[in-house]
Amino acid sequence: MSKIKAGIIGVGSCAKSLVEGVQYYNENPEDKIGLMYEDIGGYSVHDIEFVIGFDIDKRKVNKKLAKALRAQPNCAMDHVDKITTTSNSSAVNKDAMVYSAPEMDGIAPHMHDYPDEVTFVNGAVPAESFERSVELLQYHDVDVLINYLPVGSEEASKYWIDVALEAGIHFVNCIPTLISTEDAMTTEQRFIDAGLTIVGSDMRSAWGASRMSEVLQGAMLDSGLMVTQHIQMNMAAGSTQGQEHIRTGRTANTDFLNMAKQYRLHNKHVSKENVLKGQNSVRGESTAGMTLFAGPSLTVQQKPGGDYISSDNKIANFDMVAYGFAGARYEMSARLSVQDSPNSGGVVVSAIRFCKVASEMGIVGYLRGPSAWTQKTPPLQLKTQDAKFECDALARRVLTDITTPQLKENRPKAKNLPHTFQDAKNDYEN
Repeated sequence: MSKIKAGIIGVGSCAKSLVEGVQYYNENPEDKIGLMYEDIGGYSVHDIEFVIGFDIDKRKVNKKLAKALRAQPNCAMDHVDKITTTSNSSAVNKDAMVYSAPEMDGIAPHMHDYPDEVTFVNGAVPAESFERSVELLQYHDVDVLINYLPVGSEEASKYWIDVALEAGIHFVNCIPTLISTEDAMTTEQRFIDAGLTIVGSDMRSAWGASRMSEVLQGAMLDSGLMVTQHIQMNMAAGSTQGQEHIRTGRTANTDFLNMAKQYRLHNKHVSKENVLKGQNSVRGESTAGMTLFAGPSLTVQQKPGGDYISSDNKIANFDMVAYGFAGARYEMSARLSVQDSPNSGGVVVSAIRFCKVASEMGIVGYLRGPSAWTQKTPPLQLKTQDAKFECDALARRVLTDITTPQLKENRPKAKNLPHTFQDAKNDYEN
């Protein structure tokens, strides 16, 4: 099979782990640990090649992609000694460059208040035009475009969706934009009309806070329990793997710093709570009067002075209360500590291949199974086992009751496809 060529918008820590992770598996083909799917429709992780990137940071723009991935403020762990472009194990094309993207709302104003070592530094050359971006993507034969922009980049995300549609490229939307059902339906119809696939929105980690919340919530409900409280709190703390020997404090990574202000994390908050509510929704269980809260982030920063070092380690704390048989009360507290960026790479490496395989099968629009499996706010929330069933079927190139109506030959209409009603606001907003 030919390579699946991928482009990246936002060459940050998540992109670093994704690319280095693919090279790691190329160098260690016997190692399958960490891969949700070894094979998706005949494509392995070894079939992915990264051919282009877009960013706004002057330390990355006009640099080779392999070099830009290790530029500040990226702080994800090193999965390989060196990102290669000329060996048999390379995941990055030797000609892959990072081009200048329009800034739009990609940088929150408060990000300029942080030291350069841990934040974005704009001021790159003027952005490539819309037409030029389309031309570049087509020139490099990009199959799938990955949106890794910072949370809150609403206008920039819409811009890149327009670019992808114009260029005829599949899209993986890793941030919480266009998350209302109305927006999702409008977006889906555009991808259907273009004969393209999309996975979204708001990437969840392979085994992170959202996956754990979903599994716990669903398991309790399936056991007949009523979950009256589910609180999930997240913070960036601890050391990036491989940097434990550095004796200093740690500052949150750019993802957490970006969400330090309430206006920036609104959609993230909504999206994370969609995970909790979604498991009630698909089971027909009400959330009225329940305490369901998923706090997107607790942003931490070092005291002034010393060396500023970002942490890619994320800690999630869970506190749950439920009631079961004959009124018996249950309480559960849990703590999860993970490397954040590699955790995301573990799902995106699957989403890329799902897009390619689905398109070869003639499926268009949102991939409902992969979206429910890899994203916090998919167009259709599913039980964990049902999302996995859909992904397993697609990996075998088998159509299901969900995917058959989405065959291009059936001329699907987004409004007639299944959706879980979701609004772009939380339950406390009017």
